[in-house]
Amino acid sequence: MKNLIISLAAASVLFVIGCQENSITDPIANESSNKVQAETPDTYLRGTILLEGALRDPYPIGNSFYRINGQIEFEQRFVTGEPIYQFSKRYAALYFTTNANLRYFCTVCSPPEEGDVLAGIISEVSEDYVPLGGNYVSLLEKTFTIQGRADRMVLKIRFLVSNSGVELSTMWLELPKSTIQSPEIVGY
Repeated sequence: MKNLIISLAAASVLFVIGCQENSITDPIANESSNKVQAETPDTYLRGTILLEGALRDPYPIGNSFYRINGQIEFEQRFVTGEPIYQFSKRYAALYFTTNANLRYFCTVCSPPEEGDVLAGIISEVSEDYVPLGGNYVSLLEKTFTIQGRADRMVLKIRFLVSNSGVELSTMWLELPKSTIQSPEIVGY
């Protein structure tokens, strides 16, 4: 009789557990996951990144710089899927419109009579795709052609890309490897 009562109690407990809603197969609808989804943007972000400052002259000459003045307008669209990057289910499609002037100045030279010399312009429209993850930041390094230069100098910019937007990390000027003249090594 004791075994019968224990068996009935166990059967009734199993019956109650079995009749409860199965949370494993139900869609997740708790408040914490809704907060995460609400914090991540669904469509796109738009913004402007100012390009202002002094950049070191990449030629091996001391005390000469270039001033950059302009901006990059960007649109960041969020896309879910795996069209390009197989390891990411979410990526950012970035559209950049770049307009900037580059002016030469030297701290040890006498200034030219006409003021700062225009050394080139940057005017480009481009599109890039960057994988995005949960809480990490992706790096995007872009090369911009400087129009009006015979030496093929370029502007390099490193961007930080995240779910909250695009930021400028650093920028510098660079010459092609064949343009930089290095002194000859003699005596080896």
